[in-house]
Amino acid sequence: MRAKHIIAAMLLAATLFSVGCKKDPNPADPIVGSAFGRQLRSLDIVSSVDTIVPDQNPANYAELYQVFFNQPVDHNSPSAGTFRQKAYLFYVGNDRPTVLYTCGYTLSDVYKKIPFVDIAYNMNANLVMVEHRYFGDSKPSNPTDWTYLTISQAAADHHAIIQALKPLLPREWVSTGTSKDGMTSVFLRYFYPDDITVTTAFCSPFITSLDYKPMGRYLQEESGTTEERSQMRALMNRLLQDGERGLFARFLQLLEENNLSDPDNAYTYTAYVNGCIHYFFSFFSYQTPATRHMADLNLPDDKLLTTVFEEVFKQEDNSDFYPYNIQIAKELGTYINDFTPYADLLEGTTFDINELLKDPSGLKPEDQWLYQTYDNTKLTDIRNRFIPSTTCPILFVYSKDDPWTGARPDQINEQYSKMIINPLGIHNHDINNTEHYKPETCQEVMDFIARYVNYGNNPVVAKRTPYSYVHEMNDKFMIRR
Repeated sequence: MRAKHIIAAMLLAATLFSVGCKKDPNPADPIVGSAFGRQLRSLDIVSSVDTIVPDQNPANYAELYQVFFNQPVDHNSPSAGTFRQKAYLFYVGNDRPTVLYTCGYTLSDVYKKIPFVDIAYNMNANLVMVEHRYFGDSKPSNPTDWTYLTISQAAADHHAIIQALKPLLPREWVSTGTSKDGMTSVFLRYFYPDDITVTTAFCSPFITSLDYKPMGRYLQEESGTTEERSQMRALMNRLLQDGERGLFARFLQLLEENNLSDPDNAYTYTAYVNGCIHYFFSFFSYQTPATRHMADLNLPDDKLLTTVFEEVFKQEDNSDFYPYNIQIAKELGTYINDFTPYADLLEGTTFDINELLKDPSGLKPEDQWLYQTYDNTKLTDIRNRFIPSTTCPILFVYSKDDPWTGARPDQINEQYSKMIINPLGIHNHDINNTEHYKPETCQEVMDFIARYVNYGNNPVVAKRTPYSYVHEMNDKFMIRR
């Protein structure tokens, strides 16, 4: 029996070490699809390939595929088993650059229905979008064993895919992503600096503690205009006036009336205060200066509460984002809001900031031990050493009003990297949308890429469908409780 186990382990190891190699053709298999499709299916790392028929194809991709890649659960130990990692691959040609979208969460079906990323569109590039390990359809057989949910293992996933696809897509590769997606792109660059020609990270925070304070201060002092910050303080004054006897008491009644109250997990006054500030955090992240309208100070109580706590009353299911909560506790860290502007309103109440510090990412009781394992070594090295010194071209794009901008790097190597502050201010990467980015900001982004990637004025670009694409982001990256 022991000999059989050894042989099985050797066979598994041999399979995993052949990742990226081509399978031996089986003459009995029907050969279907294009030459590229046949090459894609022949890769040993590829588990399955399905053709996508999108609802819309504004980028006029010639071929569209859903691909599952075989990945080691632990890239350092093949004996830990494998899992299937989902990706979408949108093909223009092997003579064009490739954009890698390093999704930090579940790969949304919106991209399958309407395959579109502005940078890839502008470059007339191939587009590869990869779902993050432990999310969506890319989960190991034991998805609650969080041992291998690390930034280094995720970077190794992307590295394996890039190495397998580069013989098929040999031109330059540009990685991109927003928020946690953009962080994932930078992590790939940190661990495998030679995989990518240019990295573009939008609105990506680099946090080095479980109580990171600069973002909370940025919201109170920098987000929006002076007038909007005054409106925020006036609304907070109304929401917090009279402490637990004020609107909080009515909030609890509304929860009960909507069957949302939970005797075993009562909504505390501390969580209420934190939730009030979260409304403004989300407001400045996703509303552009031209279109945003803060809740009216004179709204009736119930309407104000349901507006501020819209996510609570919608009863959204955030379970698929729980692996991110785990990543917070293990490596990524998180922010804490700044409550000092409201200290006088909180005095004499049951508000206790230690309640937030005790469980900063909202872990299940059985997972809270992970806070004791929190290790900021890599994030600190990335923020304080790698980003300021790397000669790898990295473009950092932040939005002026977005609170996440408070966690932007303090220093970059300006000889190779660049930081752009988008004056319109929104937490996304839709650079072609003039409500979100000024045309000159979009051009600045593309000019940086053009320093390193000669994507040219290919005639195919002119044939692409004119399209204004707005992806309604539902980024749970900012939801804490």
